[in-house]
Amino acid sequence: MKPNLNFLPEENAEQIREMAVISQVAHMYYDLDMLQPEIAEKLFFSRSKVSRMLKRARELGIVEIKVKRILDRAPNIEEKLKKIFPLKEAIVVTSYEGNNEDMLNAVTNFAALYVSSLLKGNCVFGISRGNTIIQVARKLTRVNNCRLDVVQLMGASAHTNTSIESRELVNTVSSIYGGNCYYLNTPLYVDDLYAKEVLLQDPSIQETFKMMKYCDIVLTGIGAFDMVDGSANWFGYLTRRHLDELQQKAAVGSICGQFYDINGAHISCEWNKKCIGMPFEYINQSNTTIGVAAGEGKVLPILGALRGRLIDVVITDAQTALSVIEQQEKLS
Repeated sequence: MKPNLNFLPEENAEQIREMAVISQVAHMYYDLDMLQPEIAEKLFFSRSKVSRMLKRARELGIVEIKVKRILDRAPNIEEKLKKIFPLKEAIVVTSYEGNNEDMLNAVTNFAALYVSSLLKGNCVFGISRGNTIIQVARKLTRVNNCRLDVVQLMGASAHTNTSIESRELVNTVSSIYGGNCYYLNTPLYVDDLYAKEVLLQDPSIQETFKMMKYCDIVLTGIGAFDMVDGSANWFGYLTRRHLDELQQKAAVGSICGQFYDINGAHISCEWNKKCIGMPFEYINQSNTTIGVAAGEGKVLPILGALRGRLIDVVITDAQTALSVIEQQEKLS
């Protein structure tokens, strides 16, 4: 039975009639798998009108198209990165615009699989901190027989509400693999250089710094230099004074608390001198330094780390990797 639309205002009735026809066209195309020329012939429309109506069906929400996102590695982009930069490995996860949380979850899943495959035999494993590294650490699984020595690479934050401290991160990894823990029982930053030197004389801290030299694998995030909100990301220590100096010296990123420029060169600045973490010269002495980072804000930090050969393995997403390659081509 044809619905009676006479009780509606003419403009509303016309809209419903239009939507009903659009719905019919969409049903024939999507549900009945009819081709556009067939639909045009049966409904006495032109082909161009059918095409317009299908587009309109999506605009009106009559048709909702959902793409199931299947994430995997992007080998072509990985090979491009390895061709441009001297990397042992590049792991690039296919990515989509939209939910950054889903993208980071995928990147850390692949990072955990890769790191888990490397941890075997007698291994000294250094781990930094940050939200990305926390996610990776929690997803590690024991794949191989391994006697692991876990080394804390950065001191503690000044914030008491930090979700997980560096020491806890070391414990998280150690609980999976067993082995020894080497803690860095210091703050991340000591404003007085003399006090810092005294602190570093502690035998347990000296032992931890000694183990940093022997790291077979280093797992680190790649920090971004954020002039606007830097203090929020640096555990209560980074001040406006630090930010101004780092901006003046063209900082782009950091690894294990140490800031560097677009060429990966260590910046001589107050922060780097007073920060307590893995010394910059140790970072690329390990057999394998793995940098995990993703997102628009990490493009320049990753590029600087790659140009400075600070990392041997990069793990990121496709959009970030393509932006890194684009920025490198601009600088070449």
